[in-house]
Amino acid sequence: MERDAVSNIRLLPQALPAQNLPTQVQNVLFDAILTGMLAPGERLLVDEIAEHFGISKIPVREALKALEVSGWVQSLPRRGTYVTPLTWTELRQAFEMRRVIEPYIARRAAERRSEAHLVELEQLVLDGMEAIRRGDIVATTAINSRFHSVIAQTVDNTMLGDTVRDLEFRLRRYFVAVEWQQRRESISQHQAIFEAIRDRDAARAERLTLEHLDHTESLAHESVARHLEPADAASSEFSLNQAPNP
Repeated sequence: MERDAVSNIRLLPQALPAQNLPTQVQNVLFDAILTGMLAPGERLLVDEIAEHFGISKIPVREALKALEVSGWVQSLPRRGTYVTPLTWTELRQAFEMRRVIEPYIARRAAERRSEAHLVELEQLVLDGMEAIRRGDIVATTAINSRFHSVIAQTVDNTMLGDTVRDLEFRLRRYFVAVEWQQRRESISQHQAIFEAIRDRDAARAERLTLEHLDHTESLAHESVARHLEPADAASSEFSLNQAPNP
């Protein structure tokens, strides 16, 4: 997977606020990674990023270091810095965690949700349908993440909420290649989960959430497979942890 020939850095917005440049650069790069504008395995050159934003190399290096600490980029000795690749391992671990905590969260959401939560969840379902109609992949994945994060917020448990938010960020990149028909099914499942939470049907909310996780994991596997060679995609042990040669 060669990413060096054509860089997508040129596609990023260029205007940055004058204050706290490292954080601003970090935020722009982070958004580009989440949306797939900066692809898994793509090489990130400090000189190119600094030139793009019209700034010195120091805030760029600080931004890349922060992204590396949080796992969004990898720096390899004598090879450079790359967007962290998609891996079967990360996907498996993320969904194992989701199966442990999200059905429980859905059950508690049905018991603890407020009217404000219901209003936002219902709007997110409608927004998701509209984003699919427009064919807007970026909006669809962001809305999906927000839907699950709002459900977690209903439980009023900061640790659970932070965990779900981080998992949703991790998984966004795995859904950029999912077919639209499959996305429509996911939104229909969101509608059913919302209705169970609205109706205070805790058992149904828990069951539907687990079924939804089964469905979305299968979609994520399809998305990962699109980044692999056909011969490698058949092996669930295959990993993209090796960045391309510079």
